[in-house]
Order: sequence, then C-alpha cells, then structure tokens
Amino acid sequence: MKRFWIFAATALFAGSVGAQAVSFRANDPFVFCTQGQAIPDPCWKPMPPYTGGAAWTYTGACDPPNEYERSWTNDDTLALSQYQTICAQAISSGAWTGAVSPELVPFKH
Repeated sequence: MKRFWIFAATALFAGSVGAQAVSFRANDPFVFCTQGQAIPDPCWKPMPPYTGGAAWTYTGACDPPNEYERSWTNDDTLALSQYQTICAQAISSGAWTGAVSPELVPFKH
C-alpha cells in the first residue's frame, strides 16, 4: 500500500510539472496562444502561426509604443510573459478542429 501512495504522489507531481497553466482565457492555453487576452484594446496580440513561432506584436493601444495611450497593467505584462514562455512550447499542438470557435468550448472565455 505504501508503494501505491508513493507512485500516486510521484505521478501527480510529474503531471503538474509537465502542464503549463495560463492565468487568462479560463486557463485554456490553446485559445490564449491563438487569440491572446480577452480584453478591449489589448497592448499586444499574437501573430498568425505562418509568421513563424510564438510571435506577437504591439497593438498601439498602450504606452509603449504609443505614448498617448494607456499604460501597461500588471495583467498586460503577465499575459505577455506567459505567452512568450508557454506558447513557444505549444507551436506543434496543431490547429483547432472543433465545429465552433475554440473560445466558445465548453463555455465562452
């Protein structure tokens, strides 16, 4: 019985280390990596996969690069950081094959 608990604890720990969590889009890395944050006027947005890699671009809604717009929030900075670390590893996950848009499954997020 003791061996079972050691195995179970090891399996649980190994699974949590391998999985990456995102703090946005209801912890859905596919939607987050393909669509970015679900906010009006985001500071950055993901680039399409054909541009090569987990590329992103400024939207011009924030300072920088536009000095006359709003400042980056902590969420903006955290989201970009998570995008750069998590989405770079998810490039090979493939395209969405569902019948509806991915941000609607299993609920709108």
